Amino acid sequence: MGTVVGIDLAASPATTGVVVLRPGDERWVADVIEAADDDALVEIVRDAIVVGVDAPLGWPDAFVEAVTAHHAGRGWTAGADRTPLRYRATDLATRELVGGRLPLSVSTDLLGVVGLRTALLQQRWADEVWGGPEPRDGSGRLVETYPAAAFAAWGIDCVGYKHRSRVDAAREVRARIADELRISCRAWLDVDAIGARAVESDHVLDALVCALVAVAARSGATHRPPGAQDALARHEGWIHVPRGTLTDLGAPDGQRRSIPSGPVQSSAG
Repeated sequence: MGTVVGIDLAASPATTGVVVLRPGDERWVADVIEAADDDALVEIVRDAIVVGVDAPLGWPDAFVEAVTAHHAGRGWTAGADRTPLRYRATDLATRELVGGRLPLSVSTDLLGVVGLRTALLQQRWADEVWGGPEPRDGSGRLVETYPAAAFAAWGIDCVGYKHRSRVDAAREVRARIADELRISCRAWLDVDAIGARAVESDHVLDALVCALVAVAARSGATHRPPGAQDALARHEGWIHVPRGTLTDLGAPDGQRRSIPSGPVQSSAG
C-alpha cells in the first residue's frame, strides 16, 4: 500500500506545504515533509497512490487559443468578454457548487506563477515517476484541490484562517479547523504528529486538506466534471470538491472505515 500526498503548492518552496499520509498498524498516520523544492516533490510522489495539489493544472482553453493566435500574428481570436480568458470551466463550476468568490485566475492573477511551477512538476512526474502524464481531470493519480472549497463543502468555517495581520486570531481559527479534521477522521487517520504544525502554518493545514480531498476523489466522493466539460477538464484541470460529510470519508485502502456517526464536535475555541 502506497502513500497519499497533499501539496499546498506555492511559487516558492519556502511557502509550499507538504503532508504525507502513510498506512500504520491501526490507522493511517500524517507526517509533515520539510523539503519542498522540485526535486523533493518528485521524490515524495514515487510511492503515492494519489496526489492532491492545491494549484491549477492547466490554463483556460480560450486563453491558450487566443494567446497562441496572437503570438503567431493571426489576430486576437477572443471577444470583449474576458471571462473565458480568465477562468476555467472548473473555476466557474466550483463557485456554483460552494458559492463565494471565484478561485484566483491562473491566466490573469499572480496564481499564474504557481501554474508555471505546476506545469514543470507535471512534466517531471510524467518523465521521472509515472512513465507518462496523469490526466488533469483527476481520474488518475493526480487530483487538483482547492481547500477553501473543501471547507465550504464540509461545512467548516474557515474565515480568517490565513489572515496575515491578525496572527493570533488566524491561529485560533486554524486550531479549531485542525481539531475538526482530527475528530472527523480519527477512526482511520492519526494527525496528532502534525496538529501543532497545522495550527502554526496555513500551508501545512492546506496540505492536509489536499491529502484528504485526494482520498475523497479516490473513493468517488468528489464532484466530477459533467459530460459536457470532460474535454475541457482534460486540458484545463478540474477542482475536486468533496461530496458528503467529512465523517463519511474513510481510509484510502478501504479497510478502516468505522467512522463515528453524528455531527463533528470541536473541542477548540
